[in-house]
Amino acid sequence: MLTLENVTKIYKGDLFETKALQDVSLTVEQGEFVAIMGESGSGKTTLLNIIGGMDVLSSGKYYLQDIAVHECKPAKLDRVRKQHISFIFQHFALMEEYNVFENIEAPLLARNVRKSVRKKKIRECAEKLGIEELLDKYPSQISGGQKQRVAFARALVVDSPVILADEPTGALDEENTKKVMALFEALHNDGKTIVLITHDDKVANYADRIVKIRDGKIIL
Repeated sequence: MLTLENVTKIYKGDLFETKALQDVSLTVEQGEFVAIMGESGSGKTTLLNIIGGMDVLSSGKYYLQDIAVHECKPAKLDRVRKQHISFIFQHFALMEEYNVFENIEAPLLARNVRKSVRKKKIRECAEKLGIEELLDKYPSQISGGQKQRVAFARALVVDSPVILADEPTGALDEENTKKVMALFEALHNDGKTIVLITHDDKVANYADRIVKIRDGKIIL
């Protein structure tokens, strides 16, 4: 599904150079659920951003299915991201000035989906996640657990084959963490490819495989 070969990422400033990833190779099979664990500053978020096309590698190769992502120009990289990848973030990344319906709608608008189709998809997705009664509310009016379900709906509504999650339970209590991880299990059972960053062993244990990273290098 996705393969990284000898990927290095270097951030350069006027007076410094930081090697965030060093010669990283990783393969994630289609339908696999992989958890990435590491301390703060280990390179795990940089790795996820490269997988998601949010950042570009300094050297090495990255293939998503048959697409050579490392060769993509910005416009093509944007298309690849829209067609293949959805993101779920720790702090939900909801737009406070838009209601729940409009937040879920955003990726569909980016894909130029017709209005009638957008409404149908949003209603179906909201019903599946049990948030249909929240569609007219704003993020400031709902709980943290509800916000995470809205973030899930926004990721699921476009039916991307790859789901990337950066500490998706980090802002949740234990009860809501279990509910969110049940959603990830359902996605996994539906055949989605999932790459999830976490520092929580209990969360990581939901995955098929745990990858550990330290100082920009995969150690397990």
